[in-house]
Amino acid sequence: VSACARHRMEPDDVVTFDLPRITVHARRVVLELIFGNLLDNAIKYAGDPPEVIVQASMHDEERVSVRIIDNGEGVPAELRRKIFGMFYRSGSELERRQKGTGLGLYISRTLAQILRGSISVHDRPDGPGSVFEVQLPGSHVVDEAASI
Repeated sequence: VSACARHRMEPDDVVTFDLPRITVHARRVVLELIFGNLLDNAIKYAGDPPEVIVQASMHDEERVSVRIIDNGEGVPAELRRKIFGMFYRSGSELERRQKGTGLGLYISRTLAQILRGSISVHDRPDGPGSVFEVQLPGSHVVDEAASI
């Protein structure tokens, strides 16, 4: 929601959520940093009009998989490792259309690794765009009254 506000867009017009009742074992502020960066990038680099999908599922018994899917140009295969580097920004400084420091993906990946998780990027299988997948320790919500 805050990423949409930064880009002056209505969340209901941009982001679609497909989130089952699962728990990620981490502090809320850390998750807000990880997913705030990923959502901000997804909106920033999405197509026109921007479309972002957030999906979550259990990867296995103890891992949660969250996918942030956009409809942008995608990330070329040769840049998929580089984009997670500190201060990395693609393209030439004179040609850049988007503002940024080059720290968002670095911070997100570092925090995910601290949580014993990972972040990867793939092509969107059903059209143009990227899929950023975050895997973190988590579990199914057993008692709905206790979930957030």
